[in-house]
Amino acid sequence: MALLAIPNQILWSYAVGGLVLALWLVSTFLREGRPKVRGLEVLVLLGPVFYAAPLAAFGTEHFTLNDIITSMVPTWMPWPRFWAYVIGACFIAAAFALVTRIRARLAASLLALTFFCFVVLMDIPGWLQDPRDRFGLTLALRELAFSGGALALATTLPGWRNERRRELLTTIARYFVAVPVVVYGIQQLMHGDHVPGVPLKKLMPEYVLGHAVWTYLAGVIFLVAGSLLLVGRKRRAAATWLGATVLWLVLVVYVPIAVMQRASFEGPNYFADTLMFCGALLLLAGAMPREAARQVAPMGSPQPGV
Repeated sequence: MALLAIPNQILWSYAVGGLVLALWLVSTFLREGRPKVRGLEVLVLLGPVFYAAPLAAFGTEHFTLNDIITSMVPTWMPWPRFWAYVIGACFIAAAFALVTRIRARLAASLLALTFFCFVVLMDIPGWLQDPRDRFGLTLALRELAFSGGALALATTLPGWRNERRRELLTTIARYFVAVPVVVYGIQQLMHGDHVPGVPLKKLMPEYVLGHAVWTYLAGVIFLVAGSLLLVGRKRRAAATWLGATVLWLVLVVYVPIAVMQRASFEGPNYFADTLMFCGALLLLAGAMPREAARQVAPMGSPQPGV
């Protein structure tokens, strides 16, 4: 009965996103066997699929909701319907590339460029029409974070010949993600009645347990971890904890919203949007170097050089 209450357009998005998830599971275990990681490092492995599955779902909407997507294309661009279809097809193809590792570096690089173009050509001009509109800024920073996540993934894939260029792009990706995180942290502390993670217009529903607690808690974590990313301290740990925080928000806030609003486009879109933001954070974590563990010699043991 729940499935019957979901419109076909939303079912198609779930189906394509689910197919991406299935391919990721198969390709990951066939390629690597059982991953040998512990603790929060397990989450870093989930970054590609958390990013790719929502991306495929959004790409599907370019076909099932073409009229709505076409209306978002800037008026100065010719053939808006054509571009809506092309971008949708590219999103779906890129999602499959990310999880199968077939031309993954090219796909990730083009995704980073695409989302950056969205920021420059659509989101920032839209926000500048009313700079006091914090939601316009939120959307621009969200696309910037998506660009940073894809760019971070591209830097971790093989094929780089210029190490200095790769390190530069990794740093750019870190700032592309860190700046939105810090701004989102401030917004969440100032507007605790709104949903957390990506702080858009939706108010926190009454049926979500904890209500404003999650928004304020996320705001504190975003400010602390985002600041660490900005200054370049504990980068991998900060990005991983951010990813874990947003994943928790997806489970306790956005899964209930997606279930309760399954017959509308708003609930699934908020769920997919926040999951993709989580994926971008985990992709950044995967691109950050591991902290070198300090080895302390036991008392009484000979010291180096002695």
